[in-house]
Amino acid sequence: MPHPGLRGKLAISIALVLLIALGVTYFAVYRGTGSELKDRTESELDKGVSQIAARLKVGGADTPAEHTARARQITSAEGFGPNARLVSISIEGGGTASNQPELVGPGLEDHHSDGEQKHAGHESGDDSEDEPAEKKQDADRILGSAPGYSTIEVEDAGKVRILTREVELPGGVKATIRVGQPLAPAENALEGLSDTFVIVGIATLLLGALAGWLLASTATRPMRRMAQVAEGVDAGDLSARMPVEGTRDEARRLAESFNGMLDRLEDAFDRQRAFVADASHDLRTPLTVVRGQAEVLARNPNPSREEVTRVYELVSQATARMELMVDDLLLLARAESSEGLRLEPLELEPLISAEVEGMAFENNRDLVAGVVTGRRVNIDREQVARLLSNLISNAIAHTEEGGRIEVSATDHGSKVVLAVDDDGPGVPESDRERVFDRFARLDESRSSSLGGSGLGLAIVRAIAEAHGGEARCVDSPLGGARFEIEFPAA
Repeated sequence: MPHPGLRGKLAISIALVLLIALGVTYFAVYRGTGSELKDRTESELDKGVSQIAARLKVGGADTPAEHTARARQITSAEGFGPNARLVSISIEGGGTASNQPELVGPGLEDHHSDGEQKHAGHESGDDSEDEPAEKKQDADRILGSAPGYSTIEVEDAGKVRILTREVELPGGVKATIRVGQPLAPAENALEGLSDTFVIVGIATLLLGALAGWLLASTATRPMRRMAQVAEGVDAGDLSARMPVEGTRDEARRLAESFNGMLDRLEDAFDRQRAFVADASHDLRTPLTVVRGQAEVLARNPNPSREEVTRVYELVSQATARMELMVDDLLLLARAESSEGLRLEPLELEPLISAEVEGMAFENNRDLVAGVVTGRRVNIDREQVARLLSNLISNAIAHTEEGGRIEVSATDHGSKVVLAVDDDGPGVPESDRERVFDRFARLDESRSSSLGGSGLGLAIVRAIAEAHGGEARCVDSPLGGARFEIEFPAA
């Protein structure tokens, strides 16, 4: 059996929450309504007993017979039925009067009035033996009810809530007053409430499940789009993006983050493809030289010493170029990670002076150190020395003999900016970002004509970013290019 998806789980969860909420509400309302109806019924019974007791006391009767007659008058005005109350008054030493003699009047005499129906006031007598057994049982239960509230089952009326109370009447006569209220109306009301709750609950549950499905569909739409885009990426299509228009809040941030990740991934793949293509191109030339010279040497069965020496020199130059490229590739891979850095707070002046003095004697350039701050920066000495060497070598490669190159380091707020200026042809503004790419090819004025690996400036940027800094190319005050490297100050 397939498992429900996220939409199905959300819809089921919402339906379960609604079901629990409806169950709790039903229980609370049903119990609360039942309790309220019970309290109201008992309040009405208490009020009825108190009214009957008050009427018995003001009738002017003193003897049990007079009180019995007064009780008949009171009960004769009371009707009884499914929605009317039951009244029974038992006079000690007298008789019992009730508005329902068939239930509580065994042994009472029948009294009739001209033009009127039979009154409900009868004294107990032997006629109870002719009543059905059920009526006798009802009468026994009613007349035998203990003081206080009780519930009995009465034929044709169902459950009846009865309040029994003993009172003392004038003349020292005691009377037991019983007032009962059928519970059928309250039970019918509760049953109707229950039926209504079931119908409304089922409708609400269905609507809630539908609404939950729609809500879950809306909430999971960005994830479904993301899954589709991810499937396309897995198939090799890196150009797909999640739509951002029409979304907001978390969905918009999710789409933007996902698209940003795809942008970086596509850029990384593009760089990787370009890197492989450029590396293959740069390695092909020295490999071709090695293979060609080896074939030339192989075709000559008796090569001369001069021929062998010539082939050896060409192969050595080609392999040296390949070794340089491989070394730079390994260095670039290490420079792109900050995990292997050995940081220490150092001043840049000793590093700059050492690189300037070491490279000034090898090249016919006016290579000088300019203003250098004494502020310390957290750097890896060897990595930053390689960075300086690459920048100076790049400046030497793109200046004429006798050209001026200046290295400086100045404070800029919380950063220290290391700069290498030259008076060469400079870098066009459109190429100032691309010049840091691996194997970047610019115009002839700044091409790698001196046989470099094409990775020097890429290594510079990687080292700068590994230190938390930034590399950029701008116009130089000397008229050429200015390469700036920002380092966070210690």
